[in-house]
Amino acid sequence: GSFVDGVSGKDVLDKVLPPGDVNAFSIGNRGSWRAHLNALQQVVDQDLTTALIMEDDVDWDIRVKSQLYEFAGAVNLLTQPLAHGNSEYADPTFPAPKEKSSVHTEVYPGPKLRTRPPKVSPYGDDWDVLWLGHCGARFPSMQQDPALPQGRALINDLTAPSQQHVFVGFGSDEILRAYPNHTRAISHTAEVVCTLAYAVSQRAARQILFDVGLRALENPFDIMLRKYCDGIGGRQVRKCYTAQPSYMAHHRAAGKASKSSDIHDWEGEEKEAAVESTNAYTFNVRLSTKMNMQKLVDGDTDYVDQWPDEREGMNKITW
Repeated sequence: GSFVDGVSGKDVLDKVLPPGDVNAFSIGNRGSWRAHLNALQQVVDQDLTTALIMEDDVDWDIRVKSQLYEFAGAVNLLTQPLAHGNSEYADPTFPAPKEKSSVHTEVYPGPKLRTRPPKVSPYGDDWDVLWLGHCGARFPSMQQDPALPQGRALINDLTAPSQQHVFVGFGSDEILRAYPNHTRAISHTAEVVCTLAYAVSQRAARQILFDVGLRALENPFDIMLRKYCDGIGGRQVRKCYTAQPSYMAHHRAAGKASKSSDIHDWEGEEKEAAVESTNAYTFNVRLSTKMNMQKLVDGDTDYVDQWPDEREGMNKITW
């Protein structure tokens, strides 16, 4: 792995921005846009087959390796051809729905549904973006997204918090209404917010560099990536998959709210910026790596679960 320097939005001049409304782009969003493009450019320059890009304030569960093993199986189930038959998929709406239907397909990874072994990546041979860290998403629906695959792979995942602790953020609460505790649902992306962590294929890195870096400037980077994935504004639908709840999330350090993001413009919002949190936390991550860092470096294994099942529901924080 390697680090890519952050960029101050003040160093991103108007003349280097793609066509669009430059005045609608905040200083913080300019810097974020440039830094993400720099990371994607490295993927292309180094000819990496795939790469995972993470923002520097992201946190994950110490069991992330086993989590992503399950996630890989789910993505394979939704995007790889079944082992038997000719180009048949567990999700009949992949790569695109053939006819309008109000019913989505739910599949459960397991030995009864076997797909062809992938040759390129453990996550499958035909994907563009795997959106592992976000602050809100919803499921595709035939009414709103008739061009998106509708399948959902459902995992009984004890590393996912029970419902009283799941924070849906800017997304839909359908994951809470439709499924039992500890459900992790994998699906095509739909209205995902925040690019906390996402993997790209080489193909996608090149496409995103053009679409977000050169073609047009319409929104902050995360919304532009959403448009790329979901085929918004005349774009082609790409093969982008995510999890609800997400595997990775912002870590909120104890102290003033202004510590939480360099993208947010805190000027003129002194009151909000001065609000202090007594405790550090990371939404949706049970055995937080950052919260357990001391134990990890000391070799202790009595890890702290910040969202235990028996604990009362978390305090709802307004964004």
